Amino acid sequence: MFYDLNIQLPDSAGKPGGHISSQDWAQIAQALEQARHFGYETVALNQVVHGKLTPAHLKVWSTIPQLPFAHYTWEATTGNRLTSKPKRGQLQVLRRLTNVLSEGAHGHALTSNGNPSVLDYDLVAVRPENEKILFAACNGSWDSVDIISLDMAVRWGFFAKHKTIGLALQHQYALEISYGEALADSASRRQWVSNASSIVRVTKGRNVLWTSAASRPFGLRAPYDIVNLGGILQLNGDLSKRAMTSNARAAVMHGYTRRETLRAVAAVEEAVEDMAEEEEAEPQRKKQKVAA
Repeated sequence: MFYDLNIQLPDSAGKPGGHISSQDWAQIAQALEQARHFGYETVALNQVVHGKLTPAHLKVWSTIPQLPFAHYTWEATTGNRLTSKPKRGQLQVLRRLTNVLSEGAHGHALTSNGNPSVLDYDLVAVRPENEKILFAACNGSWDSVDIISLDMAVRWGFFAKHKTIGLALQHQYALEISYGEALADSASRRQWVSNASSIVRVTKGRNVLWTSAASRPFGLRAPYDIVNLGGILQLNGDLSKRAMTSNARAAVMHGYTRRETLRAVAAVEEAVEDMAEEEEAEPQRKKQKVAA
């Protein structure tokens, strides 16, 4: 199963109560259809928010049009979370938040206690704008983070250190490499190669995540084209494929665990339901033993 966990919503979606025009939704619908055509089975629509996340940012999700080939993890009219699973052949569409942070104080919104709104997102990524924020994100300071995302088109102004990125790997965070910048002009492409090579070097390919960061259909590429792109970064074919399959699935499961379990240890509701079912079944088993 191939994943693309970053199909970008327009910039207007990153504002509190932001609005997405029907033309933009049409472009996104075409991108989703293209992803399905390429063989992706799960994608994530990415809402980029600068600064503090507020409940008003969630309003934009209630305006998405219904698509017969897509299965959303939220109710398209209300924005509320759904638990149903996609039908055979449907494209599963997740909600993703990318919070761009330059101040540590805004990171409090990325904790479930500090801001319950993050629980409405299937995936939460943080994009640090300086080394201090990067260290805080990798160190597990904010418990609602699933993905560490760095801008691949600009010079960072700091190094991706083994010690810092090693903390992210210990917390099972995914390290995102979006290939969209590699399809731009030559200057962006050179910077992309430098940045992406740094990520591959410090992670050795572990927990790396390929995404498109596309907002239009022509920004997407077929999975095996991206597998071959990994060769530029000295990433072998197996590790490059994992960045769109098992690593991506692990990121989605990390988000599920964050939302549905207590401190990522026990799923309380499910355990209680299972216990109740066991108690109801016990008298029935006793009757069967007596009858035998």
